[in-house]
Order: sequence, then structure tokens, then C-alpha cells
Amino acid sequence: MDDQETGLLDAVHTALREAGFAPGGGGGQGVHLVRHARGVMVGWLPEEIDELHARTSGPHKLGEDGTELAGLHHATGLALTAALRAAGFTTETHDDHILVLPPPPA
Repeated sequence: MDDQETGLLDAVHTALREAGFAPGGGGGQGVHLVRHARGVMVGWLPEEIDELHARTSGPHKLGEDGTELAGLHHATGLALTAALRAAGFTTETHDDHILVLPPPPA
């Protein structure tokens, strides 16, 4: 990883922390950052489903679909994108992840 890649990863991590998110390592629960060939991928994985449902909508009942979780995932993605754009980054949405692109060369 070169200095530019490290700098972008650090800048994205800092921007998300300042926006109230607590990015962890690559691929874990919560907000995670992963190096990508074109920039930095940002994603979000919830805590244990039963614990999340208990805190947001009461106990999870067997047979319920994941509608609430899908809505929460979408809302979290929108909040992450808004925080990154407010910090001056260019973003692209890819499925459940956000690609943060490096600034264009000066």
C-alpha cells in the first residue's frame, strides 16, 4: 500500500469518526473500511440480529422477514454517504457498500 492509499484510508476513517461513526477493521460488525483498487470501500454490518431487533423493535419473532433490517441498512448507508460527501469526498454506491474515490490529481 502506498502513501496515497494510506492517506485516503486514514482520511476516510477520520471523517467517519468525526461524523459520529466508529469504524472498525475490515469486514467486522459495525462500520468497516476495506482498501479497494479504486479507493476505499465503506460498509456496515449489524450486530447480532436478535440483539439489534431487541433494541430497535422488541424481541424478534420466528418467521419475521428482515424488512426492518433492510430499512435500517439503507438508512445507515444514506447517513454514511452524507457524512463522506460533507467531508468533501466523492462517492459511488455499489450494492451495500460505498466506494470513496481519491481526489483527482492536481
